[in-house]
Amino acid sequence: MITDQETNFVYLSDLLKEKCPEVYRQLLKAFERSKIKFGFLPGSRDLWVVDFMPLQVRKDYFVQYTYDPDYLKSRKFANTKSNSEEVCTKIGITPNRVSIILDGGNIVKHKKKVILTSKVFKDNPDYPEHNLVAEIKNQLHVDQVIVIPQEPKDFIGHADSMVRFINEKTVLVNRYPKDKIYGEFGLSLRSSLRNAGLYLVDLPYTAWQNPDGNDATGCYINFLEVGDFIFYPVFARLGDQTTEIVLKENFKDRELIDIDCKDLAKLGGVLNCATWNILSS
Repeated sequence: MITDQETNFVYLSDLLKEKCPEVYRQLLKAFERSKIKFGFLPGSRDLWVVDFMPLQVRKDYFVQYTYDPDYLKSRKFANTKSNSEEVCTKIGITPNRVSIILDGGNIVKHKKKVILTSKVFKDNPDYPEHNLVAEIKNQLHVDQVIVIPQEPKDFIGHADSMVRFINEKTVLVNRYPKDKIYGEFGLSLRSSLRNAGLYLVDLPYTAWQNPDGNDATGCYINFLEVGDFIFYPVFARLGDQTTEIVLKENFKDRELIDIDCKDLAKLGGVLNCATWNILSS
C-alpha cells in the first residue's frame, strides 16, 4: 500500500467551497504555504471523497471497491451518492474494480497492513468472513488485515474515526469513556489491536458526547496526513491542546498544522473524510 506519508497530492470535493467555505479557505492557504499540490474532484455529490475514491496500492495501481453504503440507500440521501467511475474517468484514473462493498473511510492503512471494522461483514453477507478477509488481503497486497469492532452508535462504521497508524507497529486510538455503552467496546477494540501485535497510544475523543450522532466534533483522530505534514482538526474544546501534545510526541519528524473544523464536523466528518491523497507524478 502507498502510505499517507508517501503521498504528495490532495484532492477535495468540488462542493467544499460551497458547503464549508471556512475550512476550504484554511486548507487552501495551508496547502499553498506547505507547497502541497491539490485539485478538485469534479462531479462529487458530497464532501466525503475518501469514501468513494479508490485505494492506491502502487503508484500506478488503484483498487476500487463497490461504493454502495447502506446508510445512503434511503430516498433522503440517495442523491448524495457519488459515481466513483465517472469521477475517476474525469481525472484520468482507471482503477481495478472489485465487487466487495467497502468504503474508503473504513480502511486505515500502512505499508503491509490495513485495519477495518466489522461493518465489512454486514455489507457483504454472502462472503464467508475468512474468505472476505483473504480477498481484501490479496487485493491490497498486504500481509495483515486487522478487523476491529464497530463503534457503538456509529451507523457508518468507519475505522478512520477510531484508529490511525503512527508507524508499522504503533497506532493512535480514541480514548473512549468507561461507561456502560463504551466500556466493554473500548476493551474489545484495544484487545483486537493488541492481539494483532500493535502498540497503542491514546488520543482524546469527545464525539461520543454530542447529542447528534452524526456530529464529528471531538474526533481528533480523523486528521489528514500527507508527506511530512499532518493537518489535524481543532474544535475549541479542551482536547485541542492535549491532541497537539500527543501528535508532537509521536510524529516528531512532521510539521503539524491545525485546522478549525467546527463547521465541517457538524456535517458528519472531519479532515481524512473530506480528502483523498495520493502519490502523484
